[in-house]
Order: sequence, then structure tokens, then C-alpha cells
Amino acid sequence: MGTSASNTGPNNKSPLLPPWAEQSDSVAVEAGGGDGQDGDDDQQSPDGGDGDEISQEVDNGKVQEQIPGATPNIPSPNRLTGARKAFGDYAKSGGNSSNLRGSLKKYSRSSGGGSGTSRRLASGITAGSGLLGMMQGDSVRVNKQTLSLSDLNGLSTDQAIDRISEHLTPENGDADSVRLALDFALAEVLPEESTFDESMFTDEVIQEAISCYLTDLIFQDVVNGMGKAWFYAEHPSKHHNMEEELRDLIKVITQSKVEKVTKDNGGDISQDNITKIQIDAISQTVDEWETFND
Repeated sequence: MGTSASNTGPNNKSPLLPPWAEQSDSVAVEAGGGDGQDGDDDQQSPDGGDGDEISQEVDNGKVQEQIPGATPNIPSPNRLTGARKAFGDYAKSGGNSSNLRGSLKKYSRSSGGGSGTSRRLASGITAGSGLLGMMQGDSVRVNKQTLSLSDLNGLSTDQAIDRISEHLTPENGDADSVRLALDFALAEVLPEESTFDESMFTDEVIQEAISCYLTDLIFQDVVNGMGKAWFYAEHPSKHHNMEEELRDLIKVITQSKVEKVTKDNGGDISQDNITKIQIDAISQTVDEWETFND
């Protein structure tokens, strides 16, 4: 999977919390698989209609309310300089792991730590609630459009992934990152079979998908935050190796945090706790970077 590292990233005057991280369209998860129709949902009542009940409705504002700590204020000048220098050194070294860890420590400090990262990734957390609903067989409504796994039976796995990602991707500045994370997570956990089958999503697969999804959200946040420093590698093959090392390091930590906050039981993940699970896993992952040596 590729990255969204196609720009120079935020500058030193960019807000720690972009405006779209605080407001978004809602994602409504309706208990049950719906009527198997993907399309305009105008005929349904506000509470889901046709026998469906909304078990959860979330948006970025509601996500922000669950994140502990104060909302990040005006960023300090040159806040990203140290992290970008460290990340540039990592790239120039061809992938020295100690430089990578030192860079992540500096990045955490310059980007608001675990709490700040969770706030910045609110769009991804909102979409993650919808992803869980989809995987658990519920209908998910976004912008008056409803989709459930039963609508995807018979498609190829790649087509099903595209439909899920397209449905859950927000229409804001995080669109590319969220879509890449959705694509990555689903491609990681679903078998490469010609035909999609909704029964593929067992509790174990769902937990692994959430881990992979959060891993790539955090990965995209780091790559975007580092901007041009990401491209200091002298050869494209080294760039690819560094990308894999960064994602693997993040995944090891994120996976352990997801297992911790879910008590390693995918069956206990629900719409009542998925927002908090994502917030806790992201926050604990980034906060662990603070323990790395410079």
C-alpha cells in the first residue's frame, strides 16, 4: 500500500488541530443488516426506520468530547524542526532504527502527544466506528447513503473493499489518509479470494482489522507531519524499506495497545466502546514513543 506523503506537510504555523477535526458529518450505525439496498436513505425515519435502530451515531465533535486533556492551543514556533531533522537523519542513514525511534519521540513532543494525536485523527476515529459497524453486520449510514456487508456479497474482495472505503471516507482534509488506512486494514485481514463473503469477519478478524486500521492512521499522520524529510532517502528502494520499518514499528505497539484495551477479546468490541478503544490505543501508542531514547 502507498502513503499519502505527497506534500510538504504542515508548517510551523499550522494549527495542531485542523478545523475539520472538530466538525464532520455523522456516521450512524443501525442495528441489523438493513434491506440490502445501497442508496438514498431518505425514506427511512430519523431513528433508522423500517425496523432498524441506531445503536450509535458519532461525529468528530462527539469524538473530541471523549478525549481527555485540553484542546491544543496555538502551536509554538518551529515545533516540527527537531522531529523533521531527526527523521531526515533517519532517511539519510538508510534506515537506522535508533534514528527512527528518536524521531518518533520528538514527533510526539511536537504534535501534542497521544491526546493531541487522537484529537487530530478524529475523522479516522469517526470512520472507525462505521468500520466496526460494517464488520459486525450492521448498516452504516453516511450522508443519507446506507451500506451493509450484505450489499457486497458476490463482489470480488477488491471491489468490496473499494465500496466500504468509499462509503466511510470523510469529505474533508483527512480523506486521503482515512481511505488509505481503510484500504490497508481490509486488504491485510481479508483473504485474497475472488468472491467476497460477509462471514469472513470473525471476532478475531475484526480485532486485527481495527489494529491495522489504527496503525495506518498513525503511520499516515507521521508521514504527513514529517513532510519533505520523508524523501531524504537516496534511493527509492531505501524509501520503501523505511516505510515498512516505520509501519511495522507502529503496528507492533498499536497491536499490543488494542489487545490491552480490548482485553484481547474482539467479541467485546462494540459501538458503546469503539470510540474509546480507538482513542486509548492511539494515545497509548504515541505516548509510548516518549520512552524511546533520543
